[in-house]
Amino acid sequence: MDSGYNMISYSGDRTTYQVQVKRLATPPDIRPIAERFEAKETAGGNVKSLSVRDTTRAQIGNAMFTVDYSRPLLRGRTLLGDVIPYDRVWRTGANAATQFTTSAPIKLAAMQVPAGTYTLFTAPHPNGVDLIVNKQTGEWGTEYNRSFGLGMAKMTSEVTTATVEQFTISIIPSDNRHGTLVLEWGSFKWIAPIELR
Repeated sequence: MDSGYNMISYSGDRTTYQVQVKRLATPPDIRPIAERFEAKETAGGNVKSLSVRDTTRAQIGNAMFTVDYSRPLLRGRTLLGDVIPYDRVWRTGANAATQFTTSAPIKLAAMQVPAGTYTLFTAPHPNGVDLIVNKQTGEWGTEYNRSFGLGMAKMTSEVTTATVEQFTISIIPSDNRHGTLVLEWGSFKWIAPIELR
């Protein structure tokens, strides 16, 4: 910003959009720019989100689980400590907050979680990661409100055997009372046990 609070430049580094913006001395002729966008959309369909919304569904015993989340792409970026800063709350995906629904009360990574819908956040650290369950729902992913916290617990961290290009959340049943919540992206794999109460 300059002294008159006009934007001089913007860097999209460490964001999904990865754009660099600089103020021009004279206004551009936008007609050719608009025509290029129109031709591209006509050829390939409408503009698509870089972080598509997806839903994971699973069943453990009689309990039904749903995770509604956005799936950002790796695109050659360094994740932990860069795109996902250490020691700060991460939205655990992209765009709107990740929603987690359980039809039955469960124990999730040492937290007692009643049946209902919650948002999931994570806080990675150089030596591990915390899973955060929040009672607020419907918020944008950057609007984490600690006062709605249900709990926080450690997850197990592993390194994936193959690079995961698109952020993926899975719920994997192991028997009628147990399963795991798995978050994978790039080379990290974070795991939290699920137990029906």
